[in-house]
Amino acid sequence: MVRRLRFFVIQKLVLPLAIVPFRLLVWSWRKRELDAATLRDLVESPRAVLATYHGMFLQLLAYAPFVKRRLFVVVTPSRDGRLLGAMLRYFGIDHVALAKDNRGVADSRDFARRLDDVDIGIVAVDGPRGPACVAQAHVLRLAQASRARVFIAITSGHRGIHFKSWDRSYLPLPFSRIECRLEAFDDGGSGGQSAGVGALQAAMMRASREVNSPLLEPRSETNA
Repeated sequence: MVRRLRFFVIQKLVLPLAIVPFRLLVWSWRKRELDAATLRDLVESPRAVLATYHGMFLQLLAYAPFVKRRLFVVVTPSRDGRLLGAMLRYFGIDHVALAKDNRGVADSRDFARRLDDVDIGIVAVDGPRGPACVAQAHVLRLAQASRARVFIAITSGHRGIHFKSWDRSYLPLPFSRIECRLEAFDDGGSGGQSAGVGALQAAMMRASREVNSPLLEPRSETNA
């Protein structure tokens, strides 16, 4: 009961008050431009899925206006997921909840319908429970079932705050420099699902290291 009341207060009272200063914070970030060719490729793809890490959501909000298509995020049916969905609506981003009978896989039919409407889906490959920065298979299953192309979106920021959460979320300070590495992902369609997940993880970790993402543990070779 106390937990339910706390989330109600956050969603209905705290979030509406906090969203204005948070918008100003996101606006203040100095954003490095996305790769124009890859962005055009993403926007022109009939069906597209953006794969990212859970802890990069806050930084990705700064780049949402550059994608000239509607975006939606896959969230859990939990209170945390509903709170994230409520926050994203202030940025014009919709959400699709995971299927209640399987917290690891979203409702592929609902997901596919959104892609058919020319929306772009954003999926945290390490969600909903982690481990942080470790890709799981659900994003590739969703993309395959929806006949969608997969792109990876890796963010980095300098001068910010680390949250003590499982996903290592990072919030850049006002006027910090941030960037987003946007790449098309193609595992070649061979080697099976396990190989595909491994290739996706390798591509995302490589991009994370190249942009010096603050989500990575210093000098860690984990998930290499």
